[in-house]
Amino acid sequence: MKRLLASLLLVMTLAPINNTALAQQRFDGHWSVEAVPEKGPCRRTHHYAVVIENGAVRNAGREKVSVAGGLEASGNIRGTIQRNKTRVNVTGNLSERSGSDDWSITGRASCSGRWRAEKRR
Repeated sequence: MKRLLASLLLVMTLAPINNTALAQQRFDGHWSVEAVPEKGPCRRTHHYAVVIENGAVRNAGREKVSVAGGLEASGNIRGTIQRNKTRVNVTGNLSERSGSDDWSITGRASCSGRWRAEKRR
């Protein structure tokens, strides 16, 4: 009986760790992101290719940009895209196949807008 209780306690302790990792893995893959400006002097829509692996976001495109950020098991995402001296702050939420929310740039050119993402594979 004690072994059974100890085994159940161990499984219950490890289950949330596995569930978090598995929840983040559902977002793993290649994503296409479109950032559309809405306010400020920024006029050009940008497209980015990113990869999500185990909750970490990184650049997957040919463009020399630095992509950093994290993804919670719930799908909440917070990160940055940086090219040269321009740093774009990104917040939002992903589902298993798509996502969207806001981005902003502060500094010399203050701009903001919406982004949309679609999972490619």
